[in-house]
Amino acid sequence: MSSLHAVIMAGGSGTRFWPASRRDRPKQLLPIAGGVPMIEATVARVLPLCGRDNVWIVTNRAQKKHIARLLLDFPVERILVEPEPRDTAPCIAFATATIAAVDPDATLVVLPADHVIEPHDEFERMLRRGTALCDERTLVTFGVPPTFPATGYGYLELGDPIDAAAPAAAAVRSFREKPDEATARGFLAAGTFRWNSGILAFRAAAMRAAMAEHAPELAEATDRMLEALRGGNAGSVTRAFKRAPKISIDYAVMEKAAHLVAVDCTARWDDVGSFPALARVLPADRHGNHLSLHADAEAIALDAADNVVYGEGKRTIALFGVQGLVVCAVGDAVLVCPKDRADDLKRLVQELTDRGRQDLL
Repeated sequence: MSSLHAVIMAGGSGTRFWPASRRDRPKQLLPIAGGVPMIEATVARVLPLCGRDNVWIVTNRAQKKHIARLLLDFPVERILVEPEPRDTAPCIAFATATIAAVDPDATLVVLPADHVIEPHDEFERMLRRGTALCDERTLVTFGVPPTFPATGYGYLELGDPIDAAAPAAAAVRSFREKPDEATARGFLAAGTFRWNSGILAFRAAAMRAAMAEHAPELAEATDRMLEALRGGNAGSVTRAFKRAPKISIDYAVMEKAAHLVAVDCTARWDDVGSFPALARVLPADRHGNHLSLHADAEAIALDAADNVVYGEGKRTIALFGVQGLVVCAVGDAVLVCPKDRADDLKRLVQELTDRGRQDLL
């Protein structure tokens, strides 16, 4: 019987949540929704599935200490540090090798640290369905039935159902990149497309076999990491990791895999990719303002509507006679921008970088 391990990817920077998100405190460490840091909520979500000893977090060196402080009861040896950022394929290769070194027959669930998924029991049900479909060759992904013609998500095109069980599962016909609005509307109308959630399940041996077939350089790096881990040679692990191609797991393996199944995500899912997304996961006041306030922050809204406000620390954020804004006040910075420009905050962060304002990053 294959044992189940959960791998939480927590190495992102979350620049679209600046100034709340900084290099040392990215989005996954923020209490964006639900009152607790997103990574803490993610760990709580997977514990009923596999238990504390089988939960792993993959992050970078700078963030490891912050995660350890947030998750005081989490085993520090389960916080893996990537030698350098190299996208999701090397991250998953590293985690797969680490787990295979101690549990060769393991089944892995891999998920980002910064999504909002509710309720927990429905999330557990869909993951149990997905992991039950994992075998020596089948890789599983989870697709979200679209509710609007999103242009910011990648899509999965589904083929034939694999059985009549629930949640629904079907073969994946193709991956589709982030579409324009007209194409997204067509996807929504077709009913055979799902948003790509970025959540995966697979047996360690099946992923290694798929890497060997479709991404030989990645497979070689994984095998070298596994050999080094079994021998306790940390230096060789680092060298092997750095030889892995810098590429996403979708491009490297998933889009090419012959035996790929998508299970419907039947829980409410949101990747909360930018400040305006808070409107989908937080309640609104009677004027349509969505407030995420922490550590004694307060907000007053007068003749103000359809705004998103994020605040931390003892301060009062007052909105008067404005609408359609994002306002974020954290530490030494305040952001004010129209909601329809918030998805482009990377430009502002780049401007701060160009000006040498490392103190704000």
